[in-house]
Amino acid sequence: MVYTKKIDQETLVAIARDLLEREGMEAISMRRLAQELDVQASSLYYHFDDKSALMRAVAEQGLRELAHVLQRARDEAGSDPRQQILSLGLAYRTWALSHPRLYRVLFAGSPLDEHPSAVERAVPEPMLAAAAQLVGEEHAVAATQAAWALVHGFVMLELAGQMRRGVPAEGFVLGMKAFVLGMSSSNLTHSQ
Repeated sequence: MVYTKKIDQETLVAIARDLLEREGMEAISMRRLAQELDVQASSLYYHFDDKSALMRAVAEQGLRELAHVLQRARDEAGSDPRQQILSLGLAYRTWALSHPRLYRVLFAGSPLDEHPSAVERAVPEPMLAAAAQLVGEEHAVAATQAAWALVHGFVMLELAGQMRRGVPAEGFVLGMKAFVLGMSSSNLTHSQ
């Protein structure tokens, strides 16, 4: 048996995330984590009050990772906001498809908490900044919501196996390019 002192929150989050990615949400329980660590389940409650608290920590880790990936994508895309938005969409899709079960935990249900945490607010920041450059501050939130709806919808269809015809990546890029082209239209922000 491992002593409780050798178990920390970081280890528990890592094991829970690994189980989530390999076997899905239904595989995660405090008892199962204890088995993975060869400890008593009761010892885990020293670190997390319950499974919900543990899963919030897993979600926070995933959101931090996604926020970092998106910020890096924007930074590497150069100064053109059109290229930044395209790069952000591609990075988001790649990350989501690489972590399908974690992605579903993060975005396929109700928000984890009523008030978004700092890391939850960090995820859309790169898109908000690029959108503000392209359509102005007053339309940045709406543009970011539209981009997220496009990207998230496409990703969810892919994860559900609904993109069986053609090459999904080509459809995604075409959709993102059309979106950016539409956002670039000078008439977009002046008409209601």
